[in-house]
Amino acid sequence: MIGHRLSADQACTPFVLLLSLSGLFFSQPPSCVAIMGQRHQVFIVARVVARNETVPRYRCVGAYHHQWCYGRLPLMATKRFFTLIKQKDNAEIIKEEIRAIQGKYDSGEKLPKAPCPYSLFLLASAWCVDLENRYASGGSFENGMLDAWMGSTEGDNNDGITVIDITEPTDPSYCFVSTFGLEAAVNVEGRVPLSAEQYARAYYPVPKGTKKEESGVKETEEDVQKKIDSLRHERMMTLDVLVEAWPREYRPSVQTLVEDPAPASTNSIPSLADLTLKPAVEHGIQTGETDELEALVWMPGKAGLIKSVLRTQNPFPDSGLPLLAKVVEHESGSDKTVLDLSGLPLSDSQIVSLLTGTLSETKDSIELLKFSYNHNITVDVLPQVLSATPMLRRLVLLDTSISDEQIRELLAKDAKLFHTLGELVHPALLSWPALYPPAFQYVTHNGQSTSSAALAVFTPATLIQSLTDYLSPIADLAQFEMFSFLGSSLVHSLSFRLRPLSECGHYFRQPRHSIKHPSDPFKASAAANALIFKLRKQLSTFLNVLALESCERGGSGSDVIGSNHKVSNVKDSQEARRCKGDGHAKATAVNHHAG
Repeated sequence: MIGHRLSADQACTPFVLLLSLSGLFFSQPPSCVAIMGQRHQVFIVARVVARNETVPRYRCVGAYHHQWCYGRLPLMATKRFFTLIKQKDNAEIIKEEIRAIQGKYDSGEKLPKAPCPYSLFLLASAWCVDLENRYASGGSFENGMLDAWMGSTEGDNNDGITVIDITEPTDPSYCFVSTFGLEAAVNVEGRVPLSAEQYARAYYPVPKGTKKEESGVKETEEDVQKKIDSLRHERMMTLDVLVEAWPREYRPSVQTLVEDPAPASTNSIPSLADLTLKPAVEHGIQTGETDELEALVWMPGKAGLIKSVLRTQNPFPDSGLPLLAKVVEHESGSDKTVLDLSGLPLSDSQIVSLLTGTLSETKDSIELLKFSYNHNITVDVLPQVLSATPMLRRLVLLDTSISDEQIRELLAKDAKLFHTLGELVHPALLSWPALYPPAFQYVTHNGQSTSSAALAVFTPATLIQSLTDYLSPIADLAQFEMFSFLGSSLVHSLSFRLRPLSECGHYFRQPRHSIKHPSDPFKASAAANALIFKLRKQLSTFLNVLALESCERGGSGSDVIGSNHKVSNVKDSQEARRCKGDGHAKATAVNHHAG
């Protein structure tokens, strides 16, 4: 379960946090009848070390099918996905998903269908919903999901594939590939990486002569160039990545037959002072004499070095708590809303001691708290942590000793404990299928099938904000357009499953739709009134239920949303609608593969 306030420098970054993956489903599996479309598959790959091996190799860790994606659309989806995965909180979870599968599977063993479900959900979100241009497509997340072990050329395909390397999510690479040819104006080479320009120009060749001045041609050309430029500074994937991920489908070039020389080491030689710091810290902790070390914390670069030494002390000595408190104080600076204790092997009693003792003056300001990579923490300390931090909005528990079963049991037995928490980040809430007890569930029927989105934790005010953000782009649409947009089961799942759109900045929401009082559900409701008035008929039942829940829970805010994204800009959406024209029933009946 996830969602979280972004700082000012992040405010313009779409940030998607998945609460439950399996909430996006069809209650009645649709027919898998082959239909027409502009089929496209997208794959995410990462470097993974196989069991009993030491050298990482590229493997596919997620695959998704889109029924109507070609031309500019894959470029736009790729850019949107890059924006999502580069957001630091998303990147943190993606890195943990990749770390969790290292050394877990044999080199020839099939990976699970979705070994990195959160990463795949972000991909589906970017691919199937474009809130900026009011265009959506697709069925459910589960329906578009493909097997991670499939070949890159085994999908039902008309318009090639997209491959994205997420090994380092803050610095991804991409390529497009023509597997069996493209339904485009120009032929391109098959089974080799294509850039954004090469792929797009296959569909939109540069107009020549007087043609470029014809009505509509100039505008289309400008838009195509804009989409190409959006990926111009992103890294292009090389052929050797494809060869390594799917050796039976791609042939190495002459260059890839020769192994690249090992890169020169960029590690700087530590100074003598840094080399002596580790034994000094260990000695100070053992003797309890840390006063001089505490003074070192304020010297440039020393706080990080001291913290890295403290992370190696297991079990963590009580005598190290004062020094740790100084390090934390230095790291937080003027921002007292974040407390990162990741990787520190603190016991439950030491965590409580820090929060109620050494850090008692700042604990009421903490909104983001991280205990990831602590294998000494137990589930028993969570009630005390939540009680000691009344303003806490996001709690991160990646790779800890707290099991999935323990989290689910706590959510079921003591749900009120989480009423003011907007985001709980734990593998139990990021897995597929999700098994946690829902605190909030939204069920919808699109005329063909039923789907739902469920949250393990939420706050009413942020739910209202998410609803406002979700509906803002479509408030002025004609009724038939609004129905088309809302008809995608992934769109409404998006709005309740991903992080609040209010924290995605201008990417989704105009300033006039901002709710200024997220901690007060009644003020939040009032702020949403103008927008909701336009949509009263469509939303009256849902808002009545939500208002009752707000009265019962009270609470403050930060929440999540969830759905599917489709790529498109205004022209591409018109393009897709035109293409669907005579075959609209076929296009909307897709549902075997979300599209």
